[in-house]
Amino acid sequence: MGKRALKPSSVRAKGSYSPGWEVSNGRLIFVAGQIPWDEEGRVVAKGDVAGQTRQVFKNIAAVLAEAGATLDDVIKITVFAADIRFRDQINQVRTETFKAPYPASTQVAVAALVDSEWMVEIEAIAFVPN
Repeated sequence: MGKRALKPSSVRAKGSYSPGWEVSNGRLIFVAGQIPWDEEGRVVAKGDVAGQTRQVFKNIAAVLAEAGATLDDVIKITVFAADIRFRDQINQVRTETFKAPYPASTQVAVAALVDSEWMVEIEAIAFVPN
């Protein structure tokens, strides 16, 4: 079967995400929370949540590539934002990054991330069919 986006008519989804996914006959890849560091471990796009989000997705893509996967294989993301007011900018980059059917997504505002310069951290789950 592979993967199938779940979109029951009784559940409304506003934005670029799917309510759920069903997967079988493949492998799952779990990507730890990625942060806005470049390959040298420097914070990028200080003060620019959209720029930081782009770097985070770039880092997620690099981890996935190591497993032979791409962002197209992502079925779930969890977004941790340092401020709820970043929501729209993060969502815009998410919409630029993924195409329909979109990954399932949870976004939460947290009191703080580990480094005060980080504005966003994102973890991902990907599925690659056999």
